Amino acid sequence: KEVEILFQKALQGIKFDTGKSTIKAVSNPILDAVVKVMYDNPSYKLIIGGHTDNVGGESMNMTLSKNRADAVSNYLIAKGVSPTRISSSGYGYSMPVDDNATVAGRTRNRRVELSVEFIEVVEVEK
Repeated sequence: KEVEILFQKALQGIKFDTGKSTIKAVSNPILDAVVKVMYDNPSYKLIIGGHTDNVGGESMNMTLSKNRADAVSNYLIAKGVSPTRISSSGYGYSMPVDDNATVAGRTRNRRVELSVEFIEVVEVEK
């Protein structure tokens, strides 16, 4: 339940410079909490999806969303999370959660979604 709440905060809590994939420092507490979750749960594999609003061209938004997802991935890796436990993808504006015709809708559509897949841990006999 705590992990779900954290990942919901991350939806709008991970902030970037406008039009860039540079993570703003205000996002660090949320990302550091994600690092802790990953350390505490070795069977978790994190799936990171970057999303944009529809301002700008499709190609630019696909690149921006991928770069933002990769920036989050790189942050976590730099903090010690194994790259084998992270995957990242960019979706541009192909999966909106709100109407891009409004400022509030575009704000909600600009997000990084985190989800967990569980890795099967296999015990090896000695």
